[in-house]
Amino acid sequence: MPIDHDHIFKQLVEAFFREFMELFCPIEAAQIDFRRVEFLREELFTEVRGGRRKRLDLVAKVQLKAGGERFILVHFEFEASRKEQDFPRRMYEYFSQLFLRHGLPIVPIAVFSDEAEWTQPVPDFFELKLSPRSRVRFDYHLIKLSQLDHRRFLKSDNPLAFALMAKMKYTRRQRVRLKADFLRLILRAGIDPARQSLLVEFVETYMPLLAAEQTQFTQLVQLEESYREVKQMVTTYEKAGIKKGIKKGIEKGIEKGIEKGIEKGIEKGKLELLMFVLEKRFVTLPDHIRRKVQQASSPQHIEDIMQAVLDGKSLNELGL
Repeated sequence: MPIDHDHIFKQLVEAFFREFMELFCPIEAAQIDFRRVEFLREELFTEVRGGRRKRLDLVAKVQLKAGGERFILVHFEFEASRKEQDFPRRMYEYFSQLFLRHGLPIVPIAVFSDEAEWTQPVPDFFELKLSPRSRVRFDYHLIKLSQLDHRRFLKSDNPLAFALMAKMKYTRRQRVRLKADFLRLILRAGIDPARQSLLVEFVETYMPLLAAEQTQFTQLVQLEESYREVKQMVTTYEKAGIKKGIKKGIEKGIEKGIEKGIEKGIEKGKLELLMFVLEKRFVTLPDHIRRKVQQASSPQHIEDIMQAVLDGKSLNELGL
């Protein structure tokens, strides 16, 4: 089943909106009253050139500490092409339509989560220049997660950073220990279980381990005391997985039993119907015929006898 990147990132940023803004837009974050944030879930716009209707990824209407309102537009790109130099124009179109609709200042942010190496970076601005006195320049925040060095965030006190590091720059050799480190940081962050679960699921989704790596990971958290919270979490998940497996097995067994019972009931009904038809057609049935009919070994066998009864003119023609 494909990963729903849009849902994962949108859910995460909504749950950690303050942390997101403080992590990547600290100047703007300092101006926002985070007690008064409203997410607009039905912001649709029309692509100017294609004419298609599209829902903006995440739009938040925020109140400022000094008074007034502002919009925060966060656009997520998951499989962006390095060739898409037209992206800044697209961001400008999103921005323009939102501004024309609401007339409020907007902080535009683009988050790229793809893992492609950018030999030619996507610009973080769009410029229309017709003459020295006729020009428009639009700047936006551009966050390319895979180009950020995870080491910059290891000593952060921002819990969102601990999950997003899963999408940052590190080598494959570091993957096992870093996954344990990120999970440890999340589990020690002191946040509520629901939000903690979102961060853990994010790391599990974007740091999958191969079988050999999973063995190393299990050994690491079992042997090193510094990962005791991770070890406890893994143990809890394993127990939950076993219980789920047992429950599923029981449900499957019950389902199979019901199916078998239904099959037996149908088979019995067919036998009774066959006996009724025989008695109606031939009135008196010898005991040996009754026994042979009762011993019919399968639904198909019963159907074959029924067909013979309907086609035959005497008991001798039934082959019983």
